[in-house]
Amino acid sequence: MSERQQRVMSLDEALAQLSLLEDQINRLQAALADVERRMAVLSTVEEALERLREGSEDAYVQLDDSGQVFIPASVKRIETVLVHAGLDVYVMLPLERALEHVRALRADLSKVVDAYRRDLATLTQYYNALRAAVEQALQRQQARAAQQR
Repeated sequence: MSERQQRVMSLDEALAQLSLLEDQINRLQAALADVERRMAVLSTVEEALERLREGSEDAYVQLDDSGQVFIPASVKRIETVLVHAGLDVYVMLPLERALEHVRALRADLSKVVDAYRRDLATLTQYYNALRAAVEQALQRQQARAAQQR
């Protein structure tokens, strides 16, 4: 046999495989969107820390997680930042260390995004090839059925 062996599968198996691939692609797209949202939040946090480094008289503090309620506030010069370290543990870090932490998190997420995009491209390519093969098989099947009439 040749180096590249092809597996023969029934039309039902191919359709089931397409369905599984669609589901996998949809999940990967959702995970990718989630990671990209998290990266955007980290970018916003970094920008806010940089802008507020020296403090601000005109700031608003968000009180809820949906962005519905804010209060006016004055921010004094930022020297330390309370940072989530994982497992519901928070640590107080100097501003520069907090910024480094945020940048490192964003860099890690960027690697995840790259991996997800590669996986998505591979899955999409395989899905498209399998779909084309299924469509071709269906057309041949329909042509044979028309000839038998």
